[in-house]
Amino acid sequence: MSAPVAALLVAAMLAMPAGALADAPFTGLTGSGGTTTQTTTSTTATTAPPVVIPTNTSASSGLPTYAYILIAVVVVIVFGAIAYFIRYDAHLHAPRHAARDIDRGRGTVAPQTERRKRSRAKAKAARRARRPRRN
Repeated sequence: MSAPVAALLVAAMLAMPAGALADAPFTGLTGSGGTTTQTTTSTTATTAPPVVIPTNTSASSGLPTYAYILIAVVVVIVFGAIAYFIRYDAHLHAPRHAARDIDRGRGTVAPQTERRKRSRAKAKAARRARRPRRN
């Protein structure tokens, strides 16, 4: 069974009312559980004691403070790990010379070695263009 199907099945089971499964687990599809007998009960008027609402003096709002701190630390760690792996993958797939181009600001002069390479490549292309073609 795949994980999404199992997750949907568990969500459906949790969404069902609590008594839906416990009321009649073996009744079948029609809902008749065999023979039924009707009994009559008589009710007498009795007075119930008054309902007392318990007062909760401790302000428990759920998780303690250290749990919130731990959750925040885990979120920061996960976010940092995601950022690290994205940067790592970007640097891994970038061309070799891209790091030098990224670090340089706009409008700055290229290093002398790169200028020399470019000028030599231009000269080589120009020589090839001037050379007569042999067929």
